[in-house]
Amino acid sequence: MQDDVPELPDTERLFDEFPTGLLVTSVSGTILKVNATFCTWLGIERDELVGKKRLQELFTMGGRIFHQTHWLPTLQMQGSLSEVKLDVRHRDGHTIPMMLNAIRRATQGGSYDEISMVVAEERNKYERELLAARKRADELVAKEREVQATLQVTQARLREALRLGNLFLWDVDAATGLRRYEDDVARLLGYPTPRPVDDTLYAAAVEPADRDSERRAMDCAQSPTDEVSNCSYRLNGVDGVQRTVVSSGHGFFNADGTLAYFVGVLSDVTEATRERARAQDRALFAEQMVGIVSHDLRNPLSAILTGAKVLAHGETVPGKQRVLGHVTNSAQRAHRLIEELLDFTLARVGRGLAVSPARLDLHALVAGIVDELRLAFPERTIVHHAEGEGECTADSDRVAQLLGNLVGNAMAYGEPGSVITVESKLQAQTASLSVHNWGEPIAQDMQSALFEPMVRGDPGEGAGRSVGLGLFIVRAIALAHGGDVSVSSSRATGTTFSFHFPNAG
Repeated sequence: MQDDVPELPDTERLFDEFPTGLLVTSVSGTILKVNATFCTWLGIERDELVGKKRLQELFTMGGRIFHQTHWLPTLQMQGSLSEVKLDVRHRDGHTIPMMLNAIRRATQGGSYDEISMVVAEERNKYERELLAARKRADELVAKEREVQATLQVTQARLREALRLGNLFLWDVDAATGLRRYEDDVARLLGYPTPRPVDDTLYAAAVEPADRDSERRAMDCAQSPTDEVSNCSYRLNGVDGVQRTVVSSGHGFFNADGTLAYFVGVLSDVTEATRERARAQDRALFAEQMVGIVSHDLRNPLSAILTGAKVLAHGETVPGKQRVLGHVTNSAQRAHRLIEELLDFTLARVGRGLAVSPARLDLHALVAGIVDELRLAFPERTIVHHAEGEGECTADSDRVAQLLGNLVGNAMAYGEPGSVITVESKLQAQTASLSVHNWGEPIAQDMQSALFEPMVRGDPGEGAGRSVGLGLFIVRAIALAHGGDVSVSSSRATGTTFSFHFPNAG
């Protein structure tokens, strides 16, 4: 079957209406012929172009330079030019991107150039989008590199933190349920260098007596809850060393309740466990020593003191009386030392001093204690000042012990023959006791350490010896009452130790 052939346009009409811009120019660029399509695109009449404009005059400055440096030489040498994209100016000044193809024809009368042009707006848009996409891709690559660099630094820091903290990572394969361990975990199993550790190798190292509790903790953490696996157990290393680890882990689950992933941390607490055991042994030893001192030393000393008192009531020769006095004084010092050691031991093992607080008249209590101290130190003057009225809650025996230690300290370190002032004060919310003496001030750098055990000043020649527990026990008594003790000392104002505690109603 033969197709019907429509009426075809003549050559001139075909040239004029062809859907591509067609031009014929001289070799210098003067437009000799142009079709209507091109004129319509530029909004310029044909008679404004033919014989009056050169093609390069329709280009932008960059196009003109290209025409001069590349277009003309290429046509001269090759006779053709393909797919050159240039911007052509419209009558109103805006530019239209076009793709140009040119071929040079030679005749007897001279040469001319045939040029075809197509609007490349879509291609130009595509190229712009392509360039923008490439720019975005380059930016993403740069950001990715930056993120990777940051990630590497973060991972290095994490690794260092894990190493310094003696921590090891592990996880669970969600597909198989098997645990996976980092190679460094091999160190917990007694291997000298890192090596692959699988679930079977690790499980075999767990102390048999600890396996059930470890498995229960793990099963609980792998259930779709917020439970965290946290279990302490022992590992038997191939090097013969048993280590204690704390294993912590947490599972993350999908919407259907299946395990998505699980992360865990192993912490080597072997040394901490050993130190805890040693501390418990020390505390037990200290408590045992308290019992020994309480029962094996206090009772014999009490018997010695009682016997000395009985002997002192009878008639004795002066020499024997002097010996009995030495025995009594030595026994009393030993008894005080034992009491201090008992209090020191109780405070150091963490139990603190025992107190039995009761409502009492602070001023009357202090006045009675001062009277007893005057008898103990007849060669010194002790005065008592009271301020405020009412009662407070305190342990009278412990207050007497605290005041005795502070006055004894003032006697030992104060200026010989100077007055020692004891002040009791009652206020709405607090009660306080203070002991003041004159003498050489306490060095500033030593004041902060005075209440630590075994710290002594220089009592001067002839003063009584001390093991340095008196002020430590003073602070322990203050803390047991919910209060505190402080010191101020200078040459101008003397030295004052102050005990403040809540005045509970």
